[in-house]
Amino acid sequence: MEHNGKLRVRFNLFDALIILLALGVLAAAVVLRNRSVEGGVTHETTTMRYTVEWTRTPHNMAECIHVGDDAFRATDGAYLGTVAEFRAVPHVELEYSAAQGRYIRYESPDHDDIYITIEGQGYATVKDVTIGDIPVRVGMELPLKGKGYARIGYVVDMDTMDAVLPTTTDLGAGNLTADYVIRVEDARDFISANIHEGDHLYEAVTGAQLGVVKSFSVQPYTETRLGADGVARTVEKDGRSLVLIRLEGRCVEKNDGYYLDGATELKVGAATYFRSQYLERQFTFFELTSLE
Repeated sequence: MEHNGKLRVRFNLFDALIILLALGVLAAAVVLRNRSVEGGVTHETTTMRYTVEWTRTPHNMAECIHVGDDAFRATDGAYLGTVAEFRAVPHVELEYSAAQGRYIRYESPDHDDIYITIEGQGYATVKDVTIGDIPVRVGMELPLKGKGYARIGYVVDMDTMDAVLPTTTDLGAGNLTADYVIRVEDARDFISANIHEGDHLYEAVTGAQLGVVKSFSVQPYTETRLGADGVARTVEKDGRSLVLIRLEGRCVEKNDGYYLDGATELKVGAATYFRSQYLERQFTFFELTSLE
């Protein structure tokens, strides 16, 4: 309203409520900016990174990628984070030579391997590390896309940076303690580098706890191959390992066998996938040491 040549603004109770509501929304946005909600539970988030490997890409594919690109999961559009850095290196093939009786490495003249580091806000539970909108584990297959490019790759490295990963002492359900060994074959170096004593492993499909890693050993991975002279020889596969992991877990006895955490059957010779907070890999039950 104009009074004595001046414009006076009057505020009533309704105006004040609108202003307070707007300030409340702004404050909530600031508080939640670094939080994530999952299943009704709010998690504090922090900056984390992981690296995806694309193998045997065309030479020109790296030209499509740019630092700062938003990255998404190609299957459903889930947000992964932003491209923090990337690099392309010549693709190296590993092939057995019968003439030389060993595996040889050679660079492919037509292909590169691309390593893309994704950065996003993440949080950790005792079972998962979630970055962006998805749980991320070293060894997992990830169909990654950005503007103008897409390809299926594997997560080969994870950096949780300043985050402290939560731990647990729970070994799962069951009245029996099982001490047993699992075997991971043909494992690349980034797999063995992400296994540690004290890790809790879970069956990838059922989510049942397999137990806690008590110890592990990394050995050269060997295969039997036929030489040029027709004689079979055992040769090491360069860059690959055989990992034996000793676990302690809890299980229950049923009519047809022993089930870890009441869900996953402990059966020597059977193969399945395990996961930890940050690792995923296929394994085989190798040896049942004790059950009591």
